[in-house]
Amino acid sequence: MEDRGRLDDVVEVHAAAFPRFFMTQLGPRFLREYYRCVIQYPRGILLTEDSGQGCDGFVSGFLDPAAFYRDLRNRRVRLALAALGGVIVRPSRLLILRANYGRVAGSAVQAGEPRTAELSSIAVRPSVAGSGVGSRLVHRFIAAARAQGAERVVLTTDAADNAAVNHFYQRLGFTCVRTFEARPGRMLNEYAIVTSRFERCETPS
Repeated sequence: MEDRGRLDDVVEVHAAAFPRFFMTQLGPRFLREYYRCVIQYPRGILLTEDSGQGCDGFVSGFLDPAAFYRDLRNRRVRLALAALGGVIVRPSRLLILRANYGRVAGSAVQAGEPRTAELSSIAVRPSVAGSGVGSRLVHRFIAAARAQGAERVVLTTDAADNAAVNHFYQRLGFTCVRTFEARPGRMLNEYAIVTSRFERCETPS
């Protein structure tokens, strides 16, 4: 069952954490529709961390990325309509949006691994950055993915001018398995962690 309040919290934190990112620039309607796709996908994961001040952060993703991206393509009309406000403000965003749909189609072909979970988004409210919220959310995501049968968790992040984020995932035990060009001029690092290895690391000696 969809939790409207939780979706609103997720959209707010995403926009606060990533004000210049492309998805944010497409507007809150687009963000809400995208995260609604995650919630409604049968193997989707969306977790929040809350405090007395409200939602401090969230993490989202899904098992069997190929199936999720097929579902996302089936919703492309709804997503495009939700992005209309952001495209009207800056029409050039339409070209990027179309390119991203093409990348989604390619991802669905390459990511046919039902026992793989993709951590697709993680965001922490800027006012609580550095307090451990992000690490706890990653740990919770891996545990939730493992509970659903995932053998590994993968994610991507920018390779250039992104040292702190890359170090964050390396510190949590992720290994960079490849670097690739997502689109002209944008290189991404792909990280992976085996969930059973994570479980051993978390078990007290």
